[in-house]
Order: sequence, then C-alpha cells, then structure tokens
Amino acid sequence: MAWKVSGRSMELCSCNAWCPCWLGPDEPADQGWCKGILAYDIEAGDSDGVDLAGCKVVLMAHWPGNFFHGNGTARLFIGDGASADQQRELEAIYSGNKGGLLEGLFGAVMSTWKPAQAKSITIAWGDKPTVSVDGVGQVLAAPFGDEAGKQATVSGAAAQGAFQITSMVLANGRESSWSDPDIGDWKGNSCTLHRFDWAA
Repeated sequence: MAWKVSGRSMELCSCNAWCPCWLGPDEPADQGWCKGILAYDIEAGDSDGVDLAGCKVVLMAHWPGNFFHGNGTARLFIGDGASADQQRELEAIYSGNKGGLLEGLFGAVMSTWKPAQAKSITIAWGDKPTVSVDGVGQVLAAPFGDEAGKQATVSGAAAQGAFQITSMVLANGRESSWSDPDIGDWKGNSCTLHRFDWAA
C-alpha cells in the first residue's frame, strides 16, 4: 500500500478570487455552492513499485455548499499517457482508496465518485500557468502580484492544513470554463498555485 507523490498543483473554482472555503467551514461559498478542479503535475512518485513520475491527474468536483461541509460529487481525469498500472495506482491514490492524507480528506468531503476517465491532459507552468483537459475544460492562470513582480502568497488558511500545503500563490483564473455531464458546467475565477509532497 506504500505510495508517494510530489510536484506542482493548481486549484480552480467557481467562486470569485479568493475562494472562501480555504478559510474554513464558517465561510459561505460565493454562489452558495462550489465547483472546482485540482490539477496535479507529478514530478516524482511511485506506488508499490509503479513509477508515477510525469503523470498528470485532474480532480473535478461539485459541493452543494462550503467544501468543509462535504457531500461532494467528484470525477478523476487521468492523463492518457499513463500505463494501465499507473492509471490503477493513480486512481487508488487520488480517490483516497490507498490510505494516507487523501483517504481522510476526501473521505470527509466526497460522498459520490463518478467513474474515472483517461483524457489528454496538458499542464504548463511559467508566468501564466495553464491546465487543459481534452473535451472538459481549460484555464489560463494569471498570478496576482505587485509592481515589483512579487507574487501574492497566502499561508495559514484552514484548508491549507487539510491539504498539507504550507504556502500558495493567488491567481486570477477567469479565462477558464469546464463541463462534465455529472458535475455540471461552470466558469472559474478563484485560482491558487502550490506544491504537494505526500506519502503513505
């Protein structure tokens, strides 16, 4: 059951920048509900001997209220370049079925998992990071910052502890749209950029 993954990640949701759910369960989502994605670009990792470096995973979800209140519906999109072994391990890890942080976290906030799908996923980093899932959606993220080029960062928010994220960059994700028959159609605005390093 041993696994570890590390790399860069992006969160995008339907709230205005910045999503209130990051601040804890007492803050209402801007529209009363929240739809979002979590995109994971795995730089290094393995699961029971299966190398996961270079794999990409995007989780798309809908919550009827604040993230912390749970009852979410989710689907995993796994990069179609992954082998059958990699797809199996990634689905087990990112659905929380393989223990560790995600078992407790997603076990608390997800009640329904739709079948995972293999899709062409592109993730690019730089001044304006992008995520694209073929036939599902895309985002162009523009990090907030000052005139000197220093990016706006946050630490200490409640949900950062839940995801074991120590710091994140705030970004504008308005140039994005997403669609899934089980999750719904939505456009995003709130966006955050971070790193992850998890193991079980």
